[in-house]
Amino acid sequence: MPRRDTLPLALLVAFWALLYLPRLFAGQTLPIRDVSATQLAWRTVWREQVSRGWLPLWDPYSNGGRPMLANPNAMAAYPGTLLFLAMTPEAAAGWHLALHHLILLLGCYRLARRCGAAPPAAGIAAAATGTCGIAWSSLTFLNFQASLAWAIWALATAVPAPEPGRPALRRALAGGALLGLSFLGGEPVTAAFGALAWALVAVWTWRPHPWFSLAVAAGAAALLAAPVLVPLLAIYPETVRGGLAAAKGALSADALAPRRFLELAFPNLLGAPLGDMTSGFWARSSFPWQRYYPLIFLGALPILCVPAAWRQRALAPWWTLAAAGTVGAIVLAPAGLASAAQGLPLLDSVRYAIKFLVLPVFALTPLVAAGWQTLTDSWAAWGRRYVRAAVLVTVLLSPFTFAPNRLLRPLLEALYPASRASLAEVSDSTLARAAAADWIALSVPLAVAAVAGPAPIVVTAAALGSSLFGSSGVLLFDRNTRWAEPPPVCRALPTEPVLAVLQSPEPSARLGSSLERFWVKHQALVPESGTRWGIRYVLSRGPDGLEPVRQELLAAATAHMSIDERARVAIALGANAVICTTPLPGWQGIMVGPLWVGTVANPSGRAYLARRLLPADSMLTAATIMASDSFRPGEDAAVFGSGGVRAEGGGSVSESPGPPHRRRFDVKTDDPGLLVVQQSFMSCWRATVDGRPARTEPVNGSAAGIRVPAGTHRVELGIDPTPYRTGTAGPLLLLLTAALIRRTESSRDRVGSSRGEQRSSQASQPAP
Repeated sequence: MPRRDTLPLALLVAFWALLYLPRLFAGQTLPIRDVSATQLAWRTVWREQVSRGWLPLWDPYSNGGRPMLANPNAMAAYPGTLLFLAMTPEAAAGWHLALHHLILLLGCYRLARRCGAAPPAAGIAAAATGTCGIAWSSLTFLNFQASLAWAIWALATAVPAPEPGRPALRRALAGGALLGLSFLGGEPVTAAFGALAWALVAVWTWRPHPWFSLAVAAGAAALLAAPVLVPLLAIYPETVRGGLAAAKGALSADALAPRRFLELAFPNLLGAPLGDMTSGFWARSSFPWQRYYPLIFLGALPILCVPAAWRQRALAPWWTLAAAGTVGAIVLAPAGLASAAQGLPLLDSVRYAIKFLVLPVFALTPLVAAGWQTLTDSWAAWGRRYVRAAVLVTVLLSPFTFAPNRLLRPLLEALYPASRASLAEVSDSTLARAAAADWIALSVPLAVAAVAGPAPIVVTAAALGSSLFGSSGVLLFDRNTRWAEPPPVCRALPTEPVLAVLQSPEPSARLGSSLERFWVKHQALVPESGTRWGIRYVLSRGPDGLEPVRQELLAAATAHMSIDERARVAIALGANAVICTTPLPGWQGIMVGPLWVGTVANPSGRAYLARRLLPADSMLTAATIMASDSFRPGEDAAVFGSGGVRAEGGGSVSESPGPPHRRRFDVKTDDPGLLVVQQSFMSCWRATVDGRPARTEPVNGSAAGIRVPAGTHRVELGIDPTPYRTGTAGPLLLLLTAALIRRTESSRDRVGSSRGEQRSSQASQPAP
């Protein structure tokens, strides 16, 4: 490749290096939203188990325990998670996000080149896609970013269409493997959309129709994803997503509704993208839920280039992807339509309709590349006038930027009537800064293109700079050491704490920044960030829908109870500490800032032999029993069934050290009894008593119970390894398949070459 052709790619890498490397080498990370709330904590638990040589099958800290390897969001089988073995969790998270942003940028460039774009157009397209709003939003999710990046690389294997007569199995195998890696990256919906996009492009462009290649790609994806996919399918019916319907209104709550249209061009006008009512997002009252993607803006280059490519028939599959994703995100915005469609399994898995915008992001790279090439080829004919017209539009918008109180504020009040009171609290200077930032991000690349002409390096540099300027609301770096330090409340907790957070403080005044919003939650150890320091949680609500459904139902059953009653339920589940905002009468505890930490003098422990069985006919009844004053934690057990109270013999229990997915107890009881293990009940657990299989049953709403006979016994409780062993075979079969296909194609090429030589020899003229 000529040196000049490497400039666009070098510019992308230089932009990435200047953006991340100074921050990372200075010991900073991006601790925003899910990263600090759960993902740092989950990776810490993963690191603890892998460092000890244990298989990371079970997270014992989160809400009584939950599957780890079988949960794609935990990324326990994703190769990139190995970063967390090499450095602190905070540093690893920062490097993980940075490196995957680089993979995304390079993948977009690769896709553009595979679509036939020249290096300048490929650089423009990669800059546009890699710095659009959803690309910046991926910085708030370790898993979504990884899945998005590898899905882009997978799409690059679908283009161009294989030459006639050339075998396509190797391409299909590579595409499927990359889609499987996208699944292991932790966001199955993104991986599924990537598979849909790959299949659409292949069916549309490959001739003859590549049905066998599609099967190969699907098989390769499933085989590589099998270590997570197989155990996930085994436990899925017992998770919240598999056992309960999606939350009512979830699809329409975050969709491409009219309230979000303004964000497509102006990312900061409604307030801080990661903020809420207390930290800068003044329009919060007009949004039912927190936005899954805090940024969805397109940027200047797509707005300029995409319309210029609309006549090109070769782009039909990409236009179809863009249209399907946009329509899906918009059509499901009305609550009535979303409710009617919510029962469909695919949509229940999507959860938020805004996720459909991943499909237009996949299509953005080839559309922008083709549009830029069209502009440059037609610059003298109409391209220059087209760009100048776009600049004129931004000039017409400038009065709203420079006179926000007279023009912009009344317009925003009319568009967001539910947020008028909050908008009134936004100062003119704050509104003007947000409007100016968005206007500059939109207008500068267009103005540069109008002045510099079709100079891709200059335009790309201007677009990258303006996109960074407009997306600064999600680039919230902070010191690793600050987030690695246990919050002060941790010092008030007992040794080996088992915690129930019953109340957390509500911000009473506007925070300084969106980052402080996440810091307040971090300091209060919610939702489950305390697992970062070995804190176990009970009675908490799950963050991703793949937690055991019984735990979620139990937490929901206590939602109507008083704080005192919920505290008693938490103690029954093994908690030795609770956190509230006000002291509980009769409890021992201390205030730590705005939080009160109450401790239990004699907690029930992680396992005990019940002395009394109390029947319950439902989860609500079980919660009510455990909340009553008469319930004796560590002695009583609420069991599902009918009848009266039954006395048990009780006895002693001691647990041997070992991995959380394989627990061993030595029990001694004079009479037959019930061993209560304070962890989530799921059917994947198998119990034995002295080596003989024993039945497990749910007790205390969501814990596990094992019947034991009188005497001294060894009780073992372990996760069924069958799905995990089956899943492990997937990558091995993929390697064998790849070797077989490679050998077959090589043999075919040799045969074809030999036949060609024979034909050439027969057709040659004899020597004189």
